[in-house]
Amino acid sequence: MRRAFERLSGAGCIGLLCALGLVSCSVSGSAAAQTPRLARGRVVFDGDIGDPFVLPVRSAHGQGEYFVFGTGDYPARVPFGTSGDLEHWQRVGDAMPQLPTWAAPDPRNALTWAPAVVHRAHDYLMYVTVPERASGRECIAAMASSVPGGPYHDAIGGPVVCQRELGGSIDPAVATDGGGTRHLLWKNDGNCCALPVGIWEQALTSDGVHVVGSPHQLLVADQPWESGVIEEPAILPATRGGYWLFYSGNAWDVAAYGTGVAYCPRIEGPCREAASGPVLQSAAAQASPGGLETFVDLHGSRWAVYATWNRPPRNGRFYCCRSLDLARVESS
Repeated sequence: MRRAFERLSGAGCIGLLCALGLVSCSVSGSAAAQTPRLARGRVVFDGDIGDPFVLPVRSAHGQGEYFVFGTGDYPARVPFGTSGDLEHWQRVGDAMPQLPTWAAPDPRNALTWAPAVVHRAHDYLMYVTVPERASGRECIAAMASSVPGGPYHDAIGGPVVCQRELGGSIDPAVATDGGGTRHLLWKNDGNCCALPVGIWEQALTSDGVHVVGSPHQLLVADQPWESGVIEEPAILPATRGGYWLFYSGNAWDVAAYGTGVAYCPRIEGPCREAASGPVLQSAAAQASPGGLETFVDLHGSRWAVYATWNRPPRNGRFYCCRSLDLARVESS
């Protein structure tokens, strides 16, 4: 997803996600008989944070806190907020005030997208999309901080992944397989320059700052509702084996934008769509649900977090403003 715009005030409510369940899918494998079910989604924060990622953090004293990070929203390059209970949120500041030295200038903080954060042994690592000066493409950076709220600084002196010949690489996500290995997921940004678009995966080194082995293409944009655009991958383990791949489709600022789901027998793919259309789509007052990610809260429950527009469009496109929505994952 692309940049954020104005800040948001006011509240919204979504009525689409009432015990969402999909029909049986046509994919092969032991998990094909059932797709994920989400409870009714609800707005919990009107902080205009797009492409939200929620990081649960427990302190050494046992206190719990949640951090949400999002796509650049001027003046913040990576805006973030906090909550103690997932119900009451406040926007705090900018988790990444400085770009890496290899990045192109971004004076409006409009080219830093879709952060994802993991906890390492002694610090936190953020994967985030930033513009590369040398190529003019968007690439994925690894940024480190000793505390979850930042400030995050460049960890390796260059991109973790950048498929320059495919338009660049954007929208990072992290998944962990059954053996404990972390994998990076992302989109090649072919939409920048009339190139094919796909979702990709590659294993990470144990420290998380390099990829190893070969990249695998998980999914391509081949469904009519996607209109040539898929992005924002998120992996959820399937109860019966394999993985569910959530992704967003269509242009991020129109009502047709929504969330699809595919089934992957292995984390390396390939994956196949589990439905012929989006499983989350626009509803009254909450349009274009996308940028979905999942997380496990401090009590062991899994949630989906995503963003929706809650102001009317102008000339068919949305400019303001986005709400943070949560839906409990009831089954996978």
